Amino acid sequence: MQGVGDFYGGILHPLVVPAHVLSLVMLGLLAGQRGMAAVRRTYLGFLPALVAGLALSGAGVAEDPEPLLLLASALMGLLVVLQWRLPPGLFPLIGATVALLLGLDSAPEGLAPAPYVATLAGTALGAFACLLLVADLSERASPGWQRIGLRVLGSWGAASATLVYAMRWLVP
Repeated sequence: MQGVGDFYGGILHPLVVPAHVLSLVMLGLLAGQRGMAAVRRTYLGFLPALVAGLALSGAGVAEDPEPLLLLASALMGLLVVLQWRLPPGLFPLIGATVALLLGLDSAPEGLAPAPYVATLAGTALGAFACLLLVADLSERASPGWQRIGLRVLGSWGAASATLVYAMRWLVP
């Protein structure tokens, strides 16, 4: 992001890339819908995998992880809509998968080492803050119309991820 500095540009990065924000919101909704224990388990997988993904982002490990992020977002959105009771052990795995893909897709281009690290640190903070906020708000939703609202958001997220995924193939 030009004009805001490397660190602050990194903070904003996960919030301005559609695949990133969709995956973070869907993961937050999915974990928050299952309660604080699921949120904690998600963080256990998310944080180390995000650091690993960001560390590997410049190495060219993955060619283009964005389609996988979009597919993961669509699946998580469907899980939010269906309200399936997932085994607790899946939450760290889901969080780690999303975080690794997000980190691999966040490599800034053409920066010197110090701004590169500042941008990646900002990206980690922005991604975690977004996930934390969505998961917390989702977990606090009371039964009734607020839980229905979460399911509606999940369906919109699944539809949006599917549309963005389809547009990647249709528009050259």
